[in-house]
Parts: sequence; C-alpha cells; structure tokens
Amino acid sequence: MKELPIGVSTFESIIANNLLYVDKTEILYQLITGGPKRYFFSRPRRFGKSLTCSTLNAIFSGKKELFKNLWIGSSDYAWQVHPIISFDFSGISHKTPEALIKGLYSAINAHAKKYDITLQEESLKERFAELIIEIGKIHGPVVILVDEYDKPITNLIDNIDQVHASQTELKEFYGTLKNADVDANMYFLFVTGVSKFSKVALFSDLNNLQDLTNDPLAAKLVGYTDNEVDTYLSEHIQAFADDSKESYTDMRNTLKKWYNGYRFTPLNSTVYNPFSLHNCLTIKFLDNYWFSSGTPTFLLKFIKKNPIIATDIESIEGSFFAQTNLNSFSVDVYYKNYRTLLLQTGYLTFASDYDPGRRGYLIGYPNEEVRYSMTEQIMQYVGGITPDQFGEFGNRFKQALLTDNIGLFCKHMQDFIKLIPHDIRVDLEKFYQQTFFMICVLFGKRPASEVATEEGFMDLLLEGTACTFIVEFKKNSTPEIALAQIEKKRYWEPFEILKTKKVVLAGITFNKTNLGTEVLYKTKEISIT
Repeated sequence: MKELPIGVSTFESIIANNLLYVDKTEILYQLITGGPKRYFFSRPRRFGKSLTCSTLNAIFSGKKELFKNLWIGSSDYAWQVHPIISFDFSGISHKTPEALIKGLYSAINAHAKKYDITLQEESLKERFAELIIEIGKIHGPVVILVDEYDKPITNLIDNIDQVHASQTELKEFYGTLKNADVDANMYFLFVTGVSKFSKVALFSDLNNLQDLTNDPLAAKLVGYTDNEVDTYLSEHIQAFADDSKESYTDMRNTLKKWYNGYRFTPLNSTVYNPFSLHNCLTIKFLDNYWFSSGTPTFLLKFIKKNPIIATDIESIEGSFFAQTNLNSFSVDVYYKNYRTLLLQTGYLTFASDYDPGRRGYLIGYPNEEVRYSMTEQIMQYVGGITPDQFGEFGNRFKQALLTDNIGLFCKHMQDFIKLIPHDIRVDLEKFYQQTFFMICVLFGKRPASEVATEEGFMDLLLEGTACTFIVEFKKNSTPEIALAQIEKKRYWEPFEILKTKKVVLAGITFNKTNLGTEVLYKTKEISIT
C-alpha cells in the first residue's frame, strides 16, 4: 500500500519516493499529440494543477524511465526532449506591480542562464520574446508552462488600483506569446490557475488558446473519479474502515458523500478532491481539510459588508446559473458576481446536466465538506455564532431528526434563529424555508424541496427514520392553514400508493413577534390502508 502524497506536488518526487500517483498520462497524451497545443486550464486550489505542470515538465524533458508503469510509458509517444520555460507565480514576487516586474525579469534571466543565452533586449516584453526565439533557434521549439498565472491578481484583489496596474503588466507580458516569431519557436503552451475571471483581460491578444476549463476532454484531468478511487485507494479505504470498525461499503459511501461531487464540464462525471481524500485516509478522520486549508476570507469580508448575500448563499442549492456568466467575468465585478466566484474557486459546482434551452446549469455545493463548512463559516464569521453554539445546536438537530421529532426540531430552530443577526435574517418565507432545509442537510438528512405533484408543488419532502414528512411552510400565518393546504392539494397521495413509511403531514409557520420569530407546527398522520 503506497503512501499518499501530502504536501508533495512534484511528479518526480512522487515517483522517486514511491508515493501514490493516480495515472492521468493518457489525457496528457491527448493534449500533447493533438489539438492546438496552446491551452488554458482553470481549477480550484489544491486539485492537482501544479502536479499536472510538473508531469508535463517530466514528459517534455524526455524522462521516460519515470513513466515505465504509467499509460504513456507503454504508448507510442516519441519522448522527444524539448527546452522548457516554466513560470510558477507562487514563486515569483508579485506583492506590488513593481515587485512583479522585477520578479518576471529575474525569472527570464534565470532561464537565459540555464540555456547559456545572453539577452540584449531591455524591455520586459521584448526580452521575453528574445528568450523564446533564441532558445528555439538553438535547442528547438520551446515548451512554456505557466502555473498560478492569476496569483498576482487574486493576491491584490482588495486594492483595485494595484490589480489594474499588475493586470496591465501581465497582459503585455502574455501578449509576447502572440508574436509570430515567438509562436514559430513555441511547441506547447499550458497556462493554469484558479480563476478564469482575468483570462479575457490578460489574454485578449492571445486568442489561439484552447480553453479546457469546461471542456469534456479535461473533465477528469485533475481530481479523482469513482473508478480511480476504487482502483488506487481501496486498501487505504479498507484500513480506515477497519480502524473505524465499519464495513468497507459504508466507509466508501461516507467518503463519497464527503469529498466527491465536483463537476466542471457538461460531461456527467464528478471527481473527488484529492487533497481532502489524501488527508482523510492518512489521518483516518473525516474533516474539512480542503476548506480549512484556504477559507475564503475575501468572500466572507464581502458578505459581512453585504449581509443579504449570506441569505442567497444559504439558499443557493438548486438555483440556475447561465453559462455566459463564466465567460464574461472580469476583475472589476469580482465581488458582484459572487456566484461565478464561488464556482471557480470550488465552493459551488454544476449540479445538473447542461440545459441547452436555458443555456446553463443548476448549481449547488459539491459535497458535505463544503456544504457544512460554508454554512458554519458564514454563521461564525458573519453571524457571530460561535463554534460551540454551532456544535451544540448540531447535536440537538441531529437528535430531533433521528427520532422523527418534528416538534422538537421546530423548537430548536426557533432558538437557533435568535442567534442569527437581524441584518442577515430576511422576513421572507423563502429565507425560513431554506434555513430549515439547510439545517436538515447539515445535520444528517437531505430533504427534497419544491417537489412536483399532480396538484402543485409541496414545499418540502423529508424522509425521517420511520416517517415521511410532507411539509408546507407559511409566514405570519397559522400551522392549521398550512396543514389545510397539504390536505386540499392532496400532496400525500403518491405515498398512499407506494405504501412505504408512515406519512405525516406538517404545517409549519414562522411568525414575527416582539420577542423574535416564533416557529409553530401542527401535524397529522395519514392512515395508509
């Protein structure tokens, strides 16, 4: 059983130390041998982008011996050695636009020294072009790998003037790659980062890039598929199951619920977050590894200034998202288009097939790690609810859900709402309905909302331990009125036909009083004969 690579993102180190490498070389082979050989690729942090760049570097360096047990090692790939220019912006100074310029000069000069080339040009753009052309003349067409291309932008996002200044410098720098003489001496180009927001502005002159971000070809390039998890990680899963005294099947399903669910393309294929999976299987403990490694404080600061957004994020699952939002995202609307921001950074994902009529997707949280962590962070950072309070209510809600005690659940919810600041609470039925929904999801259940029936839409369908609850919500009303609507619309009839669990109708109301929000309920059991 190979050890899992934690904190190691260099392909050669993984192979040299006999760590686990999930083979992605068949996809890389397709990119290398076909298409325009000029690619842009964005994915959330800690998904394997740097490892992809490192693997490409080893391939183009002709290090066939490292790939002897991988797909490409037994393919017809020619293993031609190419000169490589690589830029990793996590290692290039970029705290200010001035530092960025110095950092780029330093990186260019380091490559010139590596290939024993003396550069004559003084300006950054011309010097970069000269580097590529001269290396190409002496050593053959150049491979250019750019990792974390957007870091000089995202790290300055709170200072829009500096962002624009750095953006101007980067646009000039990347514009070099469009030069005809440069292109003639370039064999392969791969640019990757977290955000796609600055792509339009930075690469407007470089219009020959194939964008792999939402391309089915790259759906499985980073992250792990179900098949890969079963192929490479079954021994680790069994070890975790044994340690937890659970069956392999139960542990496998738990890991899928917690860490799978990311979908980036129209292809109906989801992937696991490798960072979380590696940490979980090594430590043998379920936790929010990926989320806690980079909590989106920039977003939380924005929500704190605009609390109403917290309500939208808490009720965002199942909402519609137009595809065009991904292609028109710029730094100037970085915060305004927070849904696009959440998708690009991995806090949301596509939750449905592409709808060609509406030209978009339904969106939602990818898994339990992100769903729970996002809500907890918003409640703590924006709402001021402490971790102890959140944990205490979690235990109460879990117990109520496990025992099918809808009355106790409503009582706890009434107390919980008091903790939410007034500027986050919205006196709308949808807010309370979505809060109820999210609490169920966070603490063990996944109800269906707006369920279609022959007579209309029921607000919520909650599968309890021994009961099926059909719920209707009202605001500033009575639970009797809510219950009467269920009976009038006969939402329960399909369950009479199915004859499975006991069916309970529940009318729940949220009434604003001088003492806060009062949560009232009334239930009625349906006799299924």
